[in-house]
Amino acid sequence: MKFANKLALGTAVALFGLMGVAQAETTVRIMGIEPNDVQEKTINQEVFDAYQAEHPDTKIEMEYLENSAFKSKLPTVLQSNKRPDLYWSWAGGVLDEQFESGATQDITAAVKDDFAATIPPGPVQSFTVDGQIVGGPTKVSLIVLWYNKALAEQAGVDVSAIETWDDFLAAVQKAKDAGVTPIVAGGKDKFPLHYYVAYLATRIMGVDGLAAARAGEDGGFNNPDFIKALTEFKRLADLEPFQDGFASATFAKESGMFGDGGALFELAGQWNYSTQKGNSASGKGLPEDELGMTTFPAVPDGKGDPSDVVGGVNGWVVTKDAPAEAVDFLKYWVSKPVVEKYAAAGQWIPVAKGAGEALTNPYFQTVSKMAGDAAHLQLYLDQAFGPNLGATVNDVAADLAIGAITPEEAAQQLEDEREME
Repeated sequence: MKFANKLALGTAVALFGLMGVAQAETTVRIMGIEPNDVQEKTINQEVFDAYQAEHPDTKIEMEYLENSAFKSKLPTVLQSNKRPDLYWSWAGGVLDEQFESGATQDITAAVKDDFAATIPPGPVQSFTVDGQIVGGPTKVSLIVLWYNKALAEQAGVDVSAIETWDDFLAAVQKAKDAGVTPIVAGGKDKFPLHYYVAYLATRIMGVDGLAAARAGEDGGFNNPDFIKALTEFKRLADLEPFQDGFASATFAKESGMFGDGGALFELAGQWNYSTQKGNSASGKGLPEDELGMTTFPAVPDGKGDPSDVVGGVNGWVVTKDAPAEAVDFLKYWVSKPVVEKYAAAGQWIPVAKGAGEALTNPYFQTVSKMAGDAAHLQLYLDQAFGPNLGATVNDVAADLAIGAITPEEAAQQLEDEREME
C-alpha cells in the first residue's frame, strides 16, 4: 500500500513536471505574405530553428498568405482573439490606423537601445507612431523599371536614352509599332497600376506636395498638379500599352509573362528579380544577360527631385498582448547577423547598419545605391494613404487604365474619400 501511494505520488510529481514544461513553452505566432522566392522561406525556417535552439521554451510558427489575401484578412484578425503576435507591415498610414485601433503594442522600452545601436533612425521612425516604437524594420523595397534587353533591341528602343516621361511614352509607341508588347501589368490586383500614379505624382508634385494633398491642403486631390499626374498616366493608357487581358491579370501573371519574355517593360519592385523567375513557365525567367533595370523617368519642370524613389520600408509589427518572447525574437530577427543571411542570398536589401555589404546580387546592389542616393523615399500610396484611401487610389488607377473614368473624376473620387475620413 505504501509502495502504491509512493508510486501515485511519484507519478503525480512527474505529471506535474511535464505540465510545467508544457506550460513554460511559449508559441510566437507570425503572419506574413508569401515570399517571392521559396529560398526566403527556407532562410526563415533556418532563422526560426536557430532561435528555437537557443530558446527551447519558445516555438515559432509562421502563416504565409498571398499579398491580397493578407491585406484582406489582417484588419479582421487584428480585432479578434486569434491575432498573430507579429505581422508583416509596409508601415505608413495603414500602420497609423492599426495603432489608433489599439492593435499594436508599445515596445519602445524593450528595443530602443538595441535598435539605436544597429538600425538607422529613418527606418525605425517608419515603425514609430506617436513616439511609440511598435515594430522592427528589416528591409527597404524600391519600385524600378525592369526591361527585356532582347525585346528592346528587337523594337529598336535604346533604354539608356530614356530620361523623361515623354521619352518613355515614345519608347512605348515605338515598341507597339514594332509588334512588341510594351508593358505587362496585373490589372486585376490594381496595385501594380498604382505605381505609375505614385511615381508621376512624386515627380510632378514632390513628396511635400503629395503630403499636402493627403492633408486636404491646396485643394487636396483636386490640386492641379495631382490631376496632371493622373492625366499623364492617362496619356500612357491611351496608347494601349498593356498586354491583352491585362485588366483580369494578377500580379503573378504579370511577373510570369515578363519572365517568359512577353513584354518590354514591367514597373515593379526589386523583388521581381525572383518573381519573374518563379512565375515564368520555365521557372527560370529571363537570362541575366537579357534582364535590365533602370529608374523611373523624370518629368521636366516637376517639383519632385529626379532622384526620389517610390517604395517602402518593410518589417514586423508587435500586436497588443503579444508575449515578451515575441519582442525578443523580433530583436533577433532584425539584427545585423540575421538580416545579412537574407542579403547574401539575394532576398532582402537590409536596413541594419553595415548589413548591405553582404549583398552580392548586382541588381540589389544597384537598388541599394538608388535608395542611398535618393533625396526622398515616397511610400507606396496605397500604404501611405491608409486602408480606405489607399484602396481608392488603386481603384482609380485601374479605372484610368481601362478608360472608365477621367483624371478629374479620379481626383474627385479620392477627394470624396479623403473628406469622409
